[in-house]
Formats: sequence, C-alpha cells, structure tokens
Amino acid sequence: MLLCSMITDDIEIDGVGTAILCVLLAVMVAAAVAVNVVPRIVHKWEIEYKTRDLTVGATCLAIAFALSWATLFRMPDGGRVTPGALAPLFIYCYYFGFRKGMIVCTAYTLLQFLQGASIVSPWSAFFDYILPYFAVCLVGLFAYKPDRYASFVRKNKDKRGVGAVKTWAFTVSGHYGVFVGAVVHMTVRYLSQCVSSMLFWAYGAPPAEAFTVGLAYNSYGLVDSAIAVAALVMLLSSRAFNAYMSQSTGGKKHAVAVTAADCGTAELAAAAAESDTSAASDVDAAMQNETEK
Repeated sequence: MLLCSMITDDIEIDGVGTAILCVLLAVMVAAAVAVNVVPRIVHKWEIEYKTRDLTVGATCLAIAFALSWATLFRMPDGGRVTPGALAPLFIYCYYFGFRKGMIVCTAYTLLQFLQGASIVSPWSAFFDYILPYFAVCLVGLFAYKPDRYASFVRKNKDKRGVGAVKTWAFTVSGHYGVFVGAVVHMTVRYLSQCVSSMLFWAYGAPPAEAFTVGLAYNSYGLVDSAIAVAALVMLLSSRAFNAYMSQSTGGKKHAVAVTAADCGTAELAAAAAESDTSAASDVDAAMQNETEK
C-alpha cells in the first residue's frame, strides 16, 4: 500500500481510480512472479537464477532508468523521447529470456510511475504505461542462443565484409531475434498508446479526428524505440560485448565458442562446444595472434 501511495501521489484520479490502478499494478507484479514460480512448483522445471542474472538485470534496469531521465523531447500531454532508454531492457530480455525479463520490466514500469506519469484514469495508465513498458519482455520470446549465434558466425564469416554498413548488416542478421522482438514491442506500444489517446485523451473530438491525432501524437514512441534499436546495433556489433554477454548467459564454454567463431577460428569454436578450459586457453592464444596480425 505504501508503494501504491507513492506511485499515485501526484496523479489526479479519485479514490476508486486509485484503487483500480493499484489492482492493475498488483496483477502485473503477480503475473511476473507467477511465470517464474509456478513452473518450478507445478511442472518441476529447473529455472536457474544466478547471481550474475541479478547483477546484470539490476545494471540494465539502472541504466535504463537513468537514460529515461535524459529526455531529448517531451510531448505536451505526456510521453517523451529518450536517448535509448529501452535498449538495456531489450538487451536483458534478449540474453536472459522472457521469464527473467518480466521481472526487470515490471520493476521498470513501477519506476516510470515513481518518475511521474500523465494519467487521467486508471485505464489510461494501463494503455500508456503498464502495457507498453511491461511488453518489453516480449523480446525474450526471441531469446539469444549462444550455439546458434556461433554457428551463424562460422557459416557466414565471409559475409561480414569491411565497413560499418556491412558490419551492422551482419550484426542484424546474427541477432535477428532481438530486432524482431523490438519490432513486436514497438507495435504493441504504439497501438496501445493510440488506443489510450482515442479513448481517454480525445476530449470529445469526432472519432475520425481522434484516430488521426492519436496516430500522429504517439509517433514519438516509434522514434524513441528506433533510437533504442540503433543503440542495439552498435552494442551487438562489438565482439567484446558479444563475448561478455555469452559468458553471462551460457558460461565460459559458450563465450569461448562465440569468441572463437567471431575471430575466424572455426576449429577452436567446434572444440569449445566440448571443452571448458583447454579450448579457452587456445582461443586466447588465437585471439592474440589475430591481434598481432
């Protein structure tokens, strides 16, 4: 109740509306918890939660929240364009999956309310904030697979080419899952906020006008998501970043396989799939030789 009071303190809705909003937020939190807990109890699924998962999740959440304060452009009736605030959330959901992503996205959604929200009813809060930001976890449905990425790099090494355009095209092809997920989220966010504009922000305008204005006004969300996608391309173009995230999600064995494939050492990449330590030292040596060349 204290958290709910803090969230709704600056929102001009009545007591019933506040209660409905608190219920909606509680349902969101309960959904995130249920998706992570129920499979372990009912189906006996082994869902691992390592310290690194929490550390990376907290880091991505902190970066996203900090970037959300650095507003590039603020819309008059709520909404803003940020310097890629959603990019860290995309990254976490892509590398760690849907279930763990739900937890981070739930926390980010709550932080958006604490940061300040333009709300005229609890349902406008649902369509403007809860659904758009919680839906970032949909990226996790297209989660990263270290073995699949290493195999892609080995098979398409000659297509990497030289130059920024070719490198970025290679990156998009290798990590297509996160970009598909980002487009899915972008669509959900845009449509959800358009519905809110037409139902709660039209101020009695004719339906056709409300529809047109809603489409135009909420295009800021497309710009905000596009900036985040551009940040994704730059991050995922980095071999060091790929190696670090591969190790974070799949352990050193997967990091070795990805690094070996990325450096063009296909034989070592294959060996890395079967060995944790010996291949790692061989890859380090291969990378050193690659650098010296």
